[in-house]
Amino acid sequence: MATFIWTLQGTTPTTIDATDILQFAGTGGFDTPVVVGAFNGTTHVKSSVGVDDSSGNTPRNNKFISQAGGTSGHSQADWGDGTEDLDAILSAECALKINFSDAASVSITNAIFYAYDGATPATAPTGVTFVAAEQGDINFTAAEGSGSALTLTDQSAATSHDFFIVPSVSPDSAGLKDSFSLRIELTYS
Repeated sequence: MATFIWTLQGTTPTTIDATDILQFAGTGGFDTPVVVGAFNGTTHVKSSVGVDDSSGNTPRNNKFISQAGGTSGHSQADWGDGTEDLDAILSAECALKINFSDAASVSITNAIFYAYDGATPATAPTGVTFVAAEQGDINFTAAEGSGSALTLTDQSAATSHDFFIVPSVSPDSAGLKDSFSLRIELTYS
């Protein structure tokens, strides 16, 4: 049977359970707001009862800096070492790891990742700017709705497939922005 495991990477990874929230927060840490026009300064796993499940795990954070300000027009981000070109990020430095596994050896094609309004996959989230990249990409994608999804790399036959994602979010206006979801879709055979 095919399964997905979502993990917020860190010194110790934190599994993101079905009832958990991947929280993009301000530089002040868990439950602090992100300033309008700025991108997340920290990332956490918030449990269904409001606790920071990732607090002891030193969770990774990926913060968008610029779309084309780096070397040869590459995007830039900060993942704890200051501003760097996006293509320099290592898989262990990506905040989000999604593992897809199956008992049979399968190949992955047509994999995409995006944020949406939580109800309709084609509808972009309201009130936020969401960008993402896969480890190895040179530029971020405005992955807002299934029509603008981040395309993930095809993977050859195996029983386990890892996707290392660099997500970052910014509020477009003041107020709580907790009504959007993240989604991965893929074909396997």
